[in-house]
Amino acid sequence: MAYTLVLILSSAATGIGLFAASQLGLRHDWRTAPATALGVFLLLSALSGLDLLFDRTGLYAASPWMTGILWATSLFLGPSILAYVVAMTGDPGQVWTWPRVMRIAWPAGVAVLLVSPFFLLPAQTRLAVYSGAGAEPDARIGLFQLAFVALFLSLTLGYLAAAFWVLSRHVRRVRDLFSNIEDRTLSWLRALLLVMLAAWIWGAVKSGLSTGFTQSPWLEVGAAAVELGWIAAIGLFGLSQKPIFTLGAETPQALPAAGKYARSALPETRQVEIAARLEQAMRADALYRDPLLSLSALASRIAVTPNHLSQALNDHLDQSFFDYVNRWRVEEAIARIRASDTPILTIAYDVGFNSRSTFNAAVKKHSGQPPSAFRPES
Repeated sequence: MAYTLVLILSSAATGIGLFAASQLGLRHDWRTAPATALGVFLLLSALSGLDLLFDRTGLYAASPWMTGILWATSLFLGPSILAYVVAMTGDPGQVWTWPRVMRIAWPAGVAVLLVSPFFLLPAQTRLAVYSGAGAEPDARIGLFQLAFVALFLSLTLGYLAAAFWVLSRHVRRVRDLFSNIEDRTLSWLRALLLVMLAAWIWGAVKSGLSTGFTQSPWLEVGAAAVELGWIAAIGLFGLSQKPIFTLGAETPQALPAAGKYARSALPETRQVEIAARLEQAMRADALYRDPLLSLSALASRIAVTPNHLSQALNDHLDQSFFDYVNRWRVEEAIARIRASDTPILTIAYDVGFNSRSTFNAAVKKHSGQPPSAFRPES
């Protein structure tokens, strides 16, 4: 029963990965950097499921020369997911060039070179290294198994750590550029990266222990189910994710790079002037009610550059653009909740919020209480 379930789940993971990759290939934007990176990741994920199928159905035992070939492709899962994160959070006009690909993928390429001696072993020895059976006792088998586990785990952890770092930097950046960030933070991807991290660590540890312990077949079922889950989720969310930045609109280049104000410090008097002009415009025109309000749009309204506005917000007012705009929204929302019986969610949308969860979080952050606390008891 467990064996059959593993085959079914692995087949489903392979099929979903191939289907999602094919859907990306049919889209008009399939040549963009994010779509290309995601398509490669989904194809590699499908090959990972195929690898398990070949092992469980005896194909490797029947053709030992094939053993390990598909496993080697799994070393590029980390680079492909990092490439997707980099592409999604970077300049929308960038494309993949060989130098850019190599900057991301070279550690995985080195890893493939390190495991290349494995493919020089006799076919039956390779099968024993891979599946734990099929050859006479050989000291090299245990060494190769440990080396595979250590290499895959260290490479995976490195790439996932880099992906988390890029995502963390991205969240800070979008808070400086947009007043609503629900569809721009890639929070779904952060959650799935954690699931992938746990799954890959468990798979590596399980492989390392496989020769010394008898494992419950239901552990294999659980691992296959988790793999199917994250492949399906990344395919679903990846296909529905809209571009974060668009050409001709807000892009990461709207802000300086790291250490952004060190070389172009704005005088304090100029920051005070910009802050006063900003306060007047927000109070007179209620610009914060626009749910699409961005840093560049607001800078244009008060006739300053986005860089100078961002510096005045961060250095003089000690707030990100996101927090500053939402403070205005929260202040009006609280006043209207107190003064009327209009549904709270209607007020939230009226003042510029896009969702109930973001509104609730903003009110709680700026006032310390939930929105309902400001409605007078009848």
